[in-house]
Amino acid sequence: MKALVALLPAAVIAAACGAPATSSDGNAAAAQLQSPGDPARGERAYQKCYSCHALEPGRNDLDGPTLHGIVGRRVAAEAGVDYSPAMRRFAERNSRWTPALLDQLIADPETLVPGTSMAFHGIPDAQERRDLIVFLERGKPAT
Repeated sequence: MKALVALLPAAVIAAACGAPATSSDGNAAAAQLQSPGDPARGERAYQKCYSCHALEPGRNDLDGPTLHGIVGRRVAAEAGVDYSPAMRRFAERNSRWTPALLDQLIADPETLVPGTSMAFHGIPDAQERRDLIVFLERGKPAT
């Protein structure tokens, strides 16, 4: 108990000075808050999507719908897209693409939409997904 009391002032000072927090196992990186999304990094992450998804509005000449305006758009509602039965069923339960829902889809499409025709294995890195979503929210490539 005395050791904990002795460490308390050091922890308070470290927190006040901006030192990273540590998790219960002492891992500072694991406990650190993840940074907000970076659209420039998100534009690079989009390179994993561009073979199936355009960014231009209404451009649905690829396998998937355009990602233009995806955040806030109704799920499976892009005109001219032949959505899979799995995605249409998913849209019955989920009305709009929110950042949180997109994060789940980008992390693991098959888990979120079982039977999806989306041939993408996902992006496991949470920061990379956040960057991509911020880039998509912005609505256009960086200049």
